[in-house]
Amino acid sequence: MSKAETAGRGNGNGLNVEFMRSLVKQYSELGQWTSAFFWADAAAASSGADTASGDDIWLLASAMLARGELHRAAHAVTSRGLHERHLLCLGVAMRAYIQAKEPSTALNLLDECDPNLLEPRNLDQTHNRALAGILVWQARALSLLERREAAAVTLTLALRTDCACYEALDLLLEQHALTPRQESELIESLPLNSQLGAGEAALLRAAYRERLLRYTPLRATPPTPQEHAGNHSRVVDIVRSKSAEAAESRGRRLAADGSWAEALRVLDSAGPWSCAEVRAACLVELGRSSELFAFAHALVDAYPQSWTSWYAVGCYYYLIGKTEFARRYLSKAWALCGGAGCVWLAYGHSFAADNEHDQAMAAYFKASQLMAGCALPPLYVGVECAALNNASVCERFMARAAALHRAPQSESPECAEGAEGAAPGGWERIARVVQCPHVAHEAGAAAFAAGDAAAARALWLRALDAAGPPDDLAVCWAATLDALGHAARALGRPAEALRWHERALALRPARAASLAARGLCLALLGREPEAADALHAALARDPDDVVALALLDAIVDRLDAALTEEEIPQFPFPALNASVTATPPGPPAPPATPPGADATNTSDMSMSFD
Repeated sequence: MSKAETAGRGNGNGLNVEFMRSLVKQYSELGQWTSAFFWADAAAASSGADTASGDDIWLLASAMLARGELHRAAHAVTSRGLHERHLLCLGVAMRAYIQAKEPSTALNLLDECDPNLLEPRNLDQTHNRALAGILVWQARALSLLERREAAAVTLTLALRTDCACYEALDLLLEQHALTPRQESELIESLPLNSQLGAGEAALLRAAYRERLLRYTPLRATPPTPQEHAGNHSRVVDIVRSKSAEAAESRGRRLAADGSWAEALRVLDSAGPWSCAEVRAACLVELGRSSELFAFAHALVDAYPQSWTSWYAVGCYYYLIGKTEFARRYLSKAWALCGGAGCVWLAYGHSFAADNEHDQAMAAYFKASQLMAGCALPPLYVGVECAALNNASVCERFMARAAALHRAPQSESPECAEGAEGAAPGGWERIARVVQCPHVAHEAGAAAFAAGDAAAARALWLRALDAAGPPDDLAVCWAATLDALGHAARALGRPAEALRWHERALALRPARAASLAARGLCLALLGREPEAADALHAALARDPDDVVALALLDAIVDRLDAALTEEEIPQFPFPALNASVTATPPGPPAPPATPPGADATNTSDMSMSFD
């Protein structure tokens, strides 16, 4: 390049401003923020005008922000008034104030901005993409100020402005601000085809739809007609099979289905640090305390400022039974991220483990405020109400949980009515509309405790139907099979109860409670010898099972009373030869054992540990 050409691109003083801007971008990509700051400052000072351009100040403020100079970056923008007319500069200033824990100041910048700058433009997708970023930071600031409904509206607007803004959808789903029906309607209404190419639109639509099904069991779901249209379905399937984000989505669905070991294997394919909160929950369910300890320790060392690190630590202490320590670290996780609803769910679990039901419900109510569209908080509140024998309130919360988890295409006014309150026969109403297997199981347990065995049976059947194919049930659903056996026995159907308990034993072999329940069913059917064998097997697994002990005593007494004297087995003693024989000559006999001494004395035996 000639000197004249270089000077022509500069400011007339022999400096090439375009070259300096390229250096800023290159050093930013390399992570050398001090070098990027130097050249951004030089480019802003050498722009050749009285005031630096907005793009140069944006590069300069971005370098300051990356170096951790938060207020300096915001001042570089606001002192020049660029936040009023330059969208990228506005975004940098908002990010600086939010990271400095000043969300109110970040929102005040929007009030000073030109309103026309915050309007989407149909023919300028670059502007729309920058605007979506502004809206995402606005939503973050609103969430920090506990204005969650406004944050959800802002995130929805950001997603409509730029359909490719995956961060907006991720934040929207993390906050559980929308019901499943509202989430599905939002995704279907996005103008993907007008903002993206056909292939990219198909890829994004598949990713969004699978992300929405985070609480739906991972089974063979028939694809929608839109997924078959065009020639991009095969390419999308190949990309999704190699994508880490797709592996995370599958891991979430497997964990929601109770397939925790398989969920861990899928998450491992996405990386050892992916979905830390889901991985910690799976390790808790599997009881792998040592593995969870190592994982939480590694998280704290690598990401001490992340709430998921301390959440994993709290989960570890909850798993080993130290609930006080669990609550201490969960409180630290909440201090780092006040909007993490799963932290409050774990907090409630720690109180429930100590039978402190009032504190547990308070934690679950806080989680319901943070996760307004999620079915888990009302589900756990209903469980605590059932533990307190408050059946009527339990019905209302179970109905609410069933309504929140229903699939959008089958939502009906009946379900919405059940969400407000349970009318007479509320358990049957829940059984008709529930689609979440976990909600159906817990509602069945509450109905059974309330004395309605028929409704409990209907709810547990719905739970099995929603859990998956009968031949491919996860091990966790053995509890539902056992519960169906108890309900059938309460309804006077011991033969049916026996079949349910045997299916439960096929999933979870040699469980003491299942064996004892099977023995009870056999006794009710008049098969006392088989019942005794089953109870003996149960006691071999759990010698302290009082139910099996009492039932076995009753069965043995019944069998003894049924025996006649002729049927009592006789065991003849062997013949005893009492004749005295002469002692052959030999060494003298040892001295006789003195009276009162132990003939089996082994004091002369020794054992060496060398």
